[in-house]
Order: sequence, then structure tokens, then C-alpha cells
Amino acid sequence: MVFEVDPDKPNIPAIARILSGMGVLSLIASGISILLSFSGSDWINETYAMIGAVAAFMLALIFVGQAKTIELLAIVSARVRSRFAIENVVKSGAPLSSPTPKAQPMRQPQKERVIHVSEEQARLQGFKLK
Repeated sequence: MVFEVDPDKPNIPAIARILSGMGVLSLIASGISILLSFSGSDWINETYAMIGAVAAFMLALIFVGQAKTIELLAIVSARVRSRFAIENVVKSGAPLSSPTPKAQPMRQPQKERVIHVSEEQARLQGFKLK
């Protein structure tokens, strides 16, 4: 579709995905209308088919433009919120990282790695046996 998946960006609003899909469908309709206008069938008015193709193409441009605008507004909104949050923390004089244990995740103690080496190889390489 029109949007690429980027994990650094916030979630794309649903209305932007809907508008993007409608824009793609309008582009497909524009192509079908152009094909119909050149088909030469008796039951198709070429003038109306060409006008419909141009109108569908313009509608597709509007839909895709609105979808991209909404996507960018979501990104700008997330950046503004994070910037104001950082500025408020700096203004209040609080440290940027909270030293409270509630904010930090619980960590498992690291286990020692055990490597099995034959006694001969250990002596040849200079390892001490426990």
C-alpha cells in the first residue's frame, strides 16, 4: 500500500489507512475507466468514461494526500508530546532518569557459563581446573 512499516514511527491512525485504501481503489477505478473509454464498445460513452477517469484520479490524489497528512500529524503530535514532557522534566529540576526501583524492570541474576573441556586440553592451553 502507500505506507511503509517503520517501528520508530507511532501507530498510523485508522482513518489514514482507510483513506489510503480508498485512494488505491480510486486509482484502480481510474485505470478501469480509461480502459473502458478506449474499448470502443457501443454501450460506453467515451467522453463520460474519460471524465470519470480524470475525476477518479483526482479523488485518489486527494485521498492519498489526506492520508499522508494525517500520518504526519500523528508523528508530529508524538514528537511534540515527548518534547514538552522532556522540557517539563527539565524545568521541574527532576532528573531525567528516575532512580526508583519501580521504574526499572526486575533483572534476573546472571548465571555463570560452564564450559566443559577435557583435562588434557585444559593443561595444554594453560587453564586451571576447579
